[in-house]
Amino acid sequence: MTINIWTLAALLALTAGAAHAQISDADDAAAFAEELKNDAASDQDVANKDPWEGFNRKMFSVNNAIDGAVLVPAAKAYRATTHKKQRKGLRNLLANARTPAILINDLLQGEFKRAGETASRFVVNTTIGFGGMGDPAERMGVAQHSEDFGQTLAVWGVSSGPYLFMPLLGPSTIRGSVGSVGDIAMDPAIWIRTDAAKYMRYSRAGATGLALREPLIEPLQDIEDNSLDYYASIRSFYTQSRKREIANGRTNFDDLPDIGDFEEFDELE
Repeated sequence: MTINIWTLAALLALTAGAAHAQISDADDAAAFAEELKNDAASDQDVANKDPWEGFNRKMFSVNNAIDGAVLVPAAKAYRATTHKKQRKGLRNLLANARTPAILINDLLQGEFKRAGETASRFVVNTTIGFGGMGDPAERMGVAQHSEDFGQTLAVWGVSSGPYLFMPLLGPSTIRGSVGSVGDIAMDPAIWIRTDAAKYMRYSRAGATGLALREPLIEPLQDIEDNSLDYYASIRSFYTQSRKREIANGRTNFDDLPDIGDFEEFDELE
């Protein structure tokens, strides 16, 4: 499961669906919360990759203020006015819309089997899944996964660089930030210069923020309430989850495709 905590909640992040997240229901959100609480917030190796910690902590505080004042109230209002099935359908729809970008990154990473699964999911869910509102591909055994250009750069051997946190955009690294630019470039809607396309991008960004922040209301509050260092907990979880994403969940690196220098999997995303 891929999670970029604050990108999920960013109303202005055009690549948020990017997401970086596959939280489909309350059980997934609770599992995420438990995993995050169990991460080693004081991990010294992670801290050594955060030379800009003072700046990052200030940006983290700004982000929390925006989150508490705008995103959480909006997410609560969204929850109160929609049914659970409708919210899940919207998350499915947004995830399906990202499938072409995932397919491109699968191919760029030499993950041809996963690329086939991605293409199959898109065809099935777009047709018999009512444009992506449903996920019949999952019931057929074709599991969802996420890829982004930051992961592709890691597979190609690009070093992660320092950890970086920016308000609304969330936790990342220099490599991840450059990858976000690539993700934006892969979005066809970015290249359509019409008023309708502009309104669609803003609407999609807002819908993504609400759809992905809503299931995290209680889990993130729980983490904040029970963590000795909320910033360090988020940083630790993010860096560890990105390492797993880049490795596509594999622990045996001999199984990875022969592309680039895989020593970079030991670095932070």
